[in-house]
Amino acid sequence: MKPLTGCSKSADTDKIQGNQPMKGGTPVRTLYMRDHATDRQPATVIHDENNQAAYLLAGKWGLRQDALSLYNMCGDLLAEVSQLSLGLLPKFALYVNHQKVGVVGKSLGFVREVVYIRGLNWVIVGNALTNHYRVFKGSHQVFAMEPAAETGASFLAITINHPQDEPLAILVACVLNHWAKRPDPQPLRRKFKWRPQAEPGLSMGTTLRDCHWQKLH
Repeated sequence: MKPLTGCSKSADTDKIQGNQPMKGGTPVRTLYMRDHATDRQPATVIHDENNQAAYLLAGKWGLRQDALSLYNMCGDLLAEVSQLSLGLLPKFALYVNHQKVGVVGKSLGFVREVVYIRGLNWVIVGNALTNHYRVFKGSHQVFAMEPAAETGASFLAITINHPQDEPLAILVACVLNHWAKRPDPQPLRRKFKWRPQAEPGLSMGTTLRDCHWQKLH
């Protein structure tokens, strides 16, 4: 599988900046994808470190057989991920050239643990609360993902060690981002503005619990 070459377009955001470090003589590229919590569009553009559009991601989650498709900027379909099952432990299948190449499934209580992608033999290590992940094949890191601090965490930085792994790495990153746990910033009491109410016949500062306590004592 080849990454995008020669089809990039200008990006529509100026938040993303960076460079391409070398690792063992191979260029390590960081791509930037919007966090799904801040992106409600049916299609999103993946950018590189130079603000150039690299890939187009289209589709949706939610129902069985829903899928995300990844295209280069020439419109060529590169890879897809399809939702196989719903519920607490959903599974997703990865496809290249319409052939299934891997299956990734969420495990019970997935916060900090290891997830294995069957078919690709990739191992995911990370934290669903912080959205920090590293993915390995054997002893070699395939890619790493983390919130991009320079964008206010509205983008995810996906650093991929080999260009040929970019399409599947992006789709696996989408699955991991879909699983991210979003803590409610407001407790239920604040959210619903709940306050204890006085019962009829009681003073404003007296509740049933106070009356019950007085009867016991």
